[in-house]
Amino acid sequence: PPSSSGSALPFLPAGMIKYTSGGWHCFSLCRLTGSVFPKSVLITLPCAALSAGMRQLIDMGHLEVLQSDFSVLREPLAWGGFSALVGFLIVFRTSQAYSRFWEGCTATHEMRAEWFDACSTLIAYCKHSTAPSNTITAFRNTLVRLVSMLHAAALAELEEINVEPHAAEEINAFGFNLIDPAGIDPHTLNSVRDSQSKVELLFFWIHFLVVEHMGTGVLTIPPPILTRTFQELGNGFVAFNEAIKISYISFPFPYAQTCECVLVLHWLVVPFVTATWVTHPFWAFVFVALQVLILWALQFIAE
Repeated sequence: PPSSSGSALPFLPAGMIKYTSGGWHCFSLCRLTGSVFPKSVLITLPCAALSAGMRQLIDMGHLEVLQSDFSVLREPLAWGGFSALVGFLIVFRTSQAYSRFWEGCTATHEMRAEWFDACSTLIAYCKHSTAPSNTITAFRNTLVRLVSMLHAAALAELEEINVEPHAAEEINAFGFNLIDPAGIDPHTLNSVRDSQSKVELLFFWIHFLVVEHMGTGVLTIPPPILTRTFQELGNGFVAFNEAIKISYISFPFPYAQTCECVLVLHWLVVPFVTATWVTHPFWAFVFVALQVLILWALQFIAE
C-alpha cells in the first residue's frame, strides 16, 4: 500500500533515520535525532569527573592507599582481562543486534516482494483467461484490494507487537492508504477489523479467491505454472513469520542483564584504575570518558 505521504518505499518504518554517508558530511556528528550519544554522555561525565577528582586528590597527598606500589589497581593483567571481557560481551551483543536488525529488514522486504510477484503473476495469467471480461475485472480488482490489505495488515502486526494495546494510534501502518478499500463490502471489512488474526484471514481469502476462479475460467493457466503463485504466496507468509519471530522474541534477558552488570562494574572500577595510572587529572578525565562513552554507546545501539 502506498503511504499517505506518497513515499516510494512505503514499507520503510516512519522512524527510519535518514542520513548522508561518505564525503565530508561531518554535520552528522552534531545530529541528536536517533543518536545514542546524549544518553551515553550523561553516564560518562560523572565517571570521568570522578576519575579526575581522584587523581587530583592523589596529587594533593590524599588517598594514600591508591599510591601504594602493591595496589592491585596497578596490575595491568587483572585490568586488561576484565576490560577484554567487557569489550567482548558488548561487541558480541551489538553484532547480534545488527544481525537481528538486518534479518528483520530482509524478511520484511522479501515478504513484500513475494506477495507483489504473486499478485502481478495472477494478473498476467488473466490474459490466458476464457471467462467474460466482467468476471476477469472483478477477480483482478478483488485480488489487488486483498493483497493491499494483506500487506498493510502484516506491517501493522509487526509494529503492534512492541506497542501498548491502548496506543494503537502510534502504529504507522494504520495510516497507510489502501487500494480502494471501498470496493470491498462492509461485512468483509468489519470481519477484518474485528479479527485477531488479520494477516491469516486475508491470506486465506486470497487462496480461496484463486481456487474459486480456477473453476470459473478466469485462471485457465496450466496447473504446474499456477502452482508457482501459491509457492510465492507461501514464501511471503514464511518471510512474514520470520519478521514476527525477530520482533516478538527479544534478546535473551540473562545475557542482556550480564552485559549491564559488567558495564556497571566497569563504571565503578575504571575511575580508580585510571587515576592510579595517569599523572594528570585531565588525562584521567579523557581516558575514562573515551572508554565509558564507547562502551555505553554500543550498549544503547544494541538496545
